[in-house]
Amino acid sequence: MVQEKKGLLLLLKEERLLLLLLPTPLCFSIEYNKAIKNYTKFDDWYLWVQMYKGTVSMPVFQSLEAYWPGLQSLIGDVDNAMRTFLNYYTVWKQFGGLPEFYNIPQGYTVDKREGYPLRPELIESAMYLYRATRDPTLLELGRDAVESIEKISKVDCGFATIKDLRDHRLDNRMESFFLAETIKYLYLLFDPDNFIHNDGSDFDVVITPYGECVLNAGGYIFNTEAHPIDPAALHCCRKHKEEQWEVEDLMREFYSLKKPKKFTLKRASTHGEGEGAKDPEDASSEKGGKKRNSKKSTHSLLSCPSQSFNSKLAVLGQVFLDNT
Repeated sequence: MVQEKKGLLLLLKEERLLLLLLPTPLCFSIEYNKAIKNYTKFDDWYLWVQMYKGTVSMPVFQSLEAYWPGLQSLIGDVDNAMRTFLNYYTVWKQFGGLPEFYNIPQGYTVDKREGYPLRPELIESAMYLYRATRDPTLLELGRDAVESIEKISKVDCGFATIKDLRDHRLDNRMESFFLAETIKYLYLLFDPDNFIHNDGSDFDVVITPYGECVLNAGGYIFNTEAHPIDPAALHCCRKHKEEQWEVEDLMREFYSLKKPKKFTLKRASTHGEGEGAKDPEDASSEKGGKKRNSKKSTHSLLSCPSQSFNSKLAVLGQVFLDNT
């Protein structure tokens, strides 16, 4: 196995070999500079391109892409992140929010994609960029977001989705991510000393039966609904789990050695009936014991069966199912 890996490395080009030795964020930075910048970037906008040819397929900006400046800041590409962010912020000021789709050459919304469901991505980018730059422009975006949401979406029972940003008509719904993400990122943007932003200078040491664990040192990871996860806590729990798994493996091995072998006594019978008759399943297991052991279970491991496959067609973000 080791020789195979060495042979593979010798076949790689020098730059690919270098990437294997570099830290993961730096590898990503090099790769995205080659691909994303070369094919999708146009005047600090990032357009949709064809996967195989790299040609522009749609000159649009989608509101979900607004997380990109924040991601750029996390790998140290702060200058490009700020320029892209300012483009998105210009769209925000034009409408009081980000439409789902924005036609860049025309400088206007895309038909049937004029809505604004109070998405968090641009505010998320502002939070990360402010931590990196302390640029007050980012706080201005936060202020504008608070004022806009308060003015155009607040209703008696919450904050409604904007159905059309052109006239600020409302829809009769409020998305869950508004409470889970949008408000949370706004709060963290204006609270730079929050424990979530801890840089490792402060932490808690917890004594457990399995050793010491360092918690609350920062580096929190947000899941897709902005729930913060402490990687140190995951590591502490996993350390215990790995020891538990090791013990379980040893116990299974021990009991498999102690398990007595089964022998089946044959009894002559003309029709295969009676007490001594061999069960059909036992007979099949004798003939192909090894094959049966390697056969995978047909029972689903999931709590519910997987859905049947349907062909899908996506047009401007709208997914159509082919149920024929």
